[in-house]
Amino acid sequence: MQNLMEPRLNLLLHVLLRFQPDGLRRTACLCASVCPAAYLSLVLGVACCSLASAQVQLDRLYPPVVSVGTETAIKAEGKFPKWPVEAVVDREDVKLVVGKDSGEFSLNLPSDAPPGIAWVRLFDKTSASKLVPLLIESTATLEEVEPNQKINEATAVELPAVVYGRLAKSNDIDTYRVHLKKGQTFVASTLAHRPLGSPMDAVMQLVDQQGNVITQADDDRGIDPQLVYLAEEDRELFVRIFAFPEVPTGTIGYAGSASFVYTIRMTNDVYVDHVLPLVQPLDSSASASTAFGWNLPPKVDLQFQDATDQSPRIANIGSSLGWQWQTALSHEAVVITENESEDFATAPSLPCIFSGHISERNQTDRLRFTVKAGTRYEAVVHSRAHGFPLDSVLRVINVADDSELVRNDDVARKQYDASVTFTPKTADEVELQVSDLVDGHSLRHAYSVVIDEAPATVELTVSDAQFAITKDGNVEIPITIARKHGFNHELTITAEGLPEGIHAEAVVSEAKGDTSKTVKLKLVADKTVTYQGPFRITARPKATDDKPSPSATFTAGHDLRDAVQVKTFWLTAPATKD
Repeated sequence: MQNLMEPRLNLLLHVLLRFQPDGLRRTACLCASVCPAAYLSLVLGVACCSLASAQVQLDRLYPPVVSVGTETAIKAEGKFPKWPVEAVVDREDVKLVVGKDSGEFSLNLPSDAPPGIAWVRLFDKTSASKLVPLLIESTATLEEVEPNQKINEATAVELPAVVYGRLAKSNDIDTYRVHLKKGQTFVASTLAHRPLGSPMDAVMQLVDQQGNVITQADDDRGIDPQLVYLAEEDRELFVRIFAFPEVPTGTIGYAGSASFVYTIRMTNDVYVDHVLPLVQPLDSSASASTAFGWNLPPKVDLQFQDATDQSPRIANIGSSLGWQWQTALSHEAVVITENESEDFATAPSLPCIFSGHISERNQTDRLRFTVKAGTRYEAVVHSRAHGFPLDSVLRVINVADDSELVRNDDVARKQYDASVTFTPKTADEVELQVSDLVDGHSLRHAYSVVIDEAPATVELTVSDAQFAITKDGNVEIPITIARKHGFNHELTITAEGLPEGIHAEAVVSEAKGDTSKTVKLKLVADKTVTYQGPFRITARPKATDDKPSPSATFTAGHDLRDAVQVKTFWLTAPATKD
């Protein structure tokens, strides 16, 4: 029987071969004559790969940290098929200047720029990169000098400073030399996995001239190490850092790669470890926040950098090292701290934010407040997600008879921040108790607990922060829907902030069934439309005859980092005109 597809295959192969380079065409002709169908599959596969490789890909920025008041040459590491590209940054005071050569940028930061973080995205006419962080410090920065594997090769550091480097190969160790005086408290804090996203589980050691380990740090801020040492005499010491892969591979030995980029803050002066509360009310003030750390002066002048679309508010002390993200609630709340002089603290009203430290063995912090009969309440701990070691336990008891109403130590597997929901049968005074499951205790066992009434609500999340219209003129965005506390309304989900020529096909999430948990929102673009810019995904409850619609509008989010959720996404729409 005649193969009806063969003439069409031969015609398509002729067209494909006609436009190939001469060298490739000779090889291709031989392959095509042997097996036309197989060759067609190969060519189409190569074409698809070429389209994929033509996308802007920003892996990281190097150096990963810059100092205020200086001009810095920055290398964007990744793939850039077309140069120059454009850069968008969430901070107005951070302006990247595109260089002549691919991947080259320069940045001139004003001397009064606040420390913190800037999120950078690169894009061209047809694609956009993910968001990549750039750390900003008010102290001088210093790059490692290779070789520095051995103690006698250590890079000299004048304190305070922020050093940076890369564990570029297997069994790589970077070593730094510092001079300490008797009585000084030395702090060395690594930022790698948090918030740079480097896929490394670092270990940091403080050693003497002979290599004897004085102290070792591992998994102090998430899986990033931080060490604190009180010098007992004037001496020269060495900080060395090495790493294992974030996901164990079974290989014995230290790991390294181009992605193992890190910074280490080193100081014998003021260091801000954290600021409480970790969560702030909608309208917060400086007086409601307190800094904790080492070498702090008696009076601390906290400064704040406003939140951006990508970053929560940042708290810091002037030119000192260390800063703290403070995520924000969508409503007002009373701010309360643990009461060290009394057995318990008291909340005059709800909602409230209760903050403190589990700093001693067998310590339990207590907060009392009044509840109404038949009203559902929720208490949520914020600690591990901010990089603290507290393995929190929440317990709520009735003060009158000491009966337990609810207890929890984990929200879910690998989510160690506790959360409880309870509905008291009678109006009473209750006591919320905060402790550590394994009796851990230190200055860094810090927490904030948000307590409030818990109405029915819903949370929407997406797996990425950037999306692109395909050659077919559309993109489907999967959305995960978590219904909480009995939320049983239909939701109409759409996109907002889209330009003319791009629209969303609104989708309904039913109260029950598959769409109650996941839906796909489709964005459709006219063929001639080009767009690079932000948009949001929102959901509104749908009213029915027996269910009046709540007034709330819910906005989808994406977890950019632990405790950092973005609700503004990026859309790329290249023209698809034939």
